[in-house]
Amino acid sequence: MPYNKKITLFAILLAFVVIVFGAYVRLTDAGLGCPDWPGCYGFFGVPESSESLSEVEKTFPGQVVEAGKAWREMIHRYIASTLGFLIMVLFGLSLLQRKKHSEHTSIRLPFYLLMLVAFQGLLGMWTVTLKVHPVIVSAHLIGGLSTLSLLFYYYKKLNTVNAVIERLNGFVVLGFCFLIIQILLGGWTSTNYAALGCPDLPFCYGQMWPDNMDFKTGFLSWQPFGENYEGGLLSPPARTAIHFTHRLGAVVAFFFLGGIGLKYLKDNHQAVKSAAKYFLAALIIQLTIGVVMVWTSINLSLATAHNALAAILLLSFINLLYSIKYRQ
Repeated sequence: MPYNKKITLFAILLAFVVIVFGAYVRLTDAGLGCPDWPGCYGFFGVPESSESLSEVEKTFPGQVVEAGKAWREMIHRYIASTLGFLIMVLFGLSLLQRKKHSEHTSIRLPFYLLMLVAFQGLLGMWTVTLKVHPVIVSAHLIGGLSTLSLLFYYYKKLNTVNAVIERLNGFVVLGFCFLIIQILLGGWTSTNYAALGCPDLPFCYGQMWPDNMDFKTGFLSWQPFGENYEGGLLSPPARTAIHFTHRLGAVVAFFFLGGIGLKYLKDNHQAVKSAAKYFLAALIIQLTIGVVMVWTSINLSLATAHNALAAILLLSFINLLYSIKYRQ
């Protein structure tokens, strides 16, 4: 069991790095730094020698190797592959534990994680082969956050003994749904390069409700496979609609989730109070970064931090939910 805990904790940290570094790769337009998968221009590393580049010219005519972008993409793949290996190890350890100690030992979570990370590998491949299609990239982001969340939940379960299980109320469950929707909106904003769909704040193009929004194209029109979506292909009105929806969602989520955090900040149980405190801190920091991002025209460091805080905010809310449900 101690090995399970240590490996799971390391996998959580690695999953967080994969998400944040993946955001950095996307924000620096390096998602297609290697046009093939799983290698890079047919190599396991980035081709840089004159012989390798000559081979690239034959295999990928017209392609120019940008070493910086290619290395960012490949490093992301290396880290993600290491995470996949660790999850395989966790599943193997859970099988051994089940065989050695008890047939009633559950292996569901490690199995779900194994299936999820396998599907993540497919999404990673499709992200490249389908040229960063927004739906695929969004699904890849959701899969990464789901992997991180399941690992965190599994780690909490491994460290829980003699807990009193309580039922979660509908208010908290609804808050979790709000948070998931807002994260999905954020992912859709990012994958469609709509972060500057509204270049000003608190207004949008100087209006409370901008009149240049195209919700149908932004949310309902299918973008065909085969195009190169790096940089985004949606019209400015569609990007404005996406950004403005994400902005409205941020306001609603902040007050609704903030209310939940304040409610449990007064809880009698110390673990619940601490979890609420961490969640409120993450919520405030995330909103602040989002505001400053617009004011600075999407500074790269802030945009990367915004993705990192989304993951931290999700984990902090899961931690709050867990503390409420499983009271030591």
